[in-house]
Amino acid sequence: MKKLLVFLFIPIFFVTGCKTKQAEDPKPIVTVTILPLQYFAEQLAGDRFRVNVMVPPGVSHHNYDPNPRQLQELEKSKALFINGHLGFEQAWVPKMKSNYPGLPVIDLSSGINLITSEGSEGEHAHESEPDGHSHEGVDPHYWMSLTEARKIAKNMASGLIKADPSCRQMVEANLLKLNTRIDSLAATMSTRFSGLNHRSFLIFHPALAYFARDYHLIQHSMENGGKEPTASHFRELVDLAATEKINTIFIQKEYDQENAQALSREIGAVITVIDPMSPDWFAEMEQLATKISEMDRR
Repeated sequence: MKKLLVFLFIPIFFVTGCKTKQAEDPKPIVTVTILPLQYFAEQLAGDRFRVNVMVPPGVSHHNYDPNPRQLQELEKSKALFINGHLGFEQAWVPKMKSNYPGLPVIDLSSGINLITSEGSEGEHAHESEPDGHSHEGVDPHYWMSLTEARKIAKNMASGLIKADPSCRQMVEANLLKLNTRIDSLAATMSTRFSGLNHRSFLIFHPALAYFARDYHLIQHSMENGGKEPTASHFRELVDLAATEKINTIFIQKEYDQENAQALSREIGAVITVIDPMSPDWFAEMEQLATKISEMDRR
């Protein structure tokens, strides 16, 4: 007669500072609207949460429509972290709040020293009015500032702790580590940029206003009111480049380089590709520091 062998499996649980669920259970989800915010979520939460990103790589955040799978992930999320000033957020976040009334929505722009502009993301940016109210569009690219990145991290850490209070110790420890990395890179940039002779640069889409503000650089946008440069604006840029001795044109990798190449030939500038939407935010900021420094070596 065959004997049946019964194996008893005894689950073992490890305590890591957060309450750990059984292996067969999926990780809790948090949702962020854009890829750079994924970096902050992963640095602060470790592998405690799975991060759902609304806008995928290579897609513009200006008029994006979330797909059904992303909305399903959003419905299961413990929290939604938003930039607060992106075009597609203005259209979709009110709907999300209505459809998922129990979903915490954390606006990461809280406490940020926002830059307003003549267009929603125009060239001639200036700081908010003294009364604290923005009478024009807000430049949403504040994640490209190391100064503002500390505030992003703080806001996200608070949101993660509210989503899972048992993770407080881990998140706070990770926040200290992240701030240390940010401070170290900021100090390095300040040293590298202190003696820059070339401080003006051209950029196709004006995504570096906050970065420029941090380090007293001057950003000039090829876009004119959010549109490709007209013939008259193109000529203005040629004259400007000659006056300010501009030798670098930055362009985001998802944009067509045709206009940048035409201007490059006209003024003899180097086209340099950047990726403000990179999911590896820290590496992108390190590379940007190197590319800015190279302006003096041309």
